[in-house]
Amino acid sequence: MSEIEVFPEFAEGLYRIELLKKLDILFIFDRSEGYDLKVHPKGDPEIPLAGLFGTRSPRRPTPIGLTRVRLLERRGNVLKVKGLDALVDTPVADIKGVMSKGFSWDPEEMRKMARRASVRRAHK
Repeated sequence: MSEIEVFPEFAEGLYRIELLKKLDILFIFDRSEGYDLKVHPKGDPEIPLAGLFGTRSPRRPTPIGLTRVRLLERRGNVLKVKGLDALVDTPVADIKGVMSKGFSWDPEEMRKMARRASVRRAHK
């Protein structure tokens, strides 16, 4: 479980985000330095070398990470998520909603989703 704290000035951008189940989180590998174009996956020398772009290595020419997470809860400007593979205090660059199959921004569909989300919260 992880928490992503969004700066207060951007909190309005989280409006109704709890209607989504999954989010893509883009973050900055701010503690990684340099890179090699061939690496041992997971830093394990027992695993054969692979090209950097086919791995999840944090040491990259452009230090941007991407993880798809499950949104568990929103409390104001804080998102509680599962599946974030970033270190504590890693800067988040962007948050993008993942639209599930059949997702629609149709107003009536949005109202139905909001009602379902309210019922789920009431039963917790």
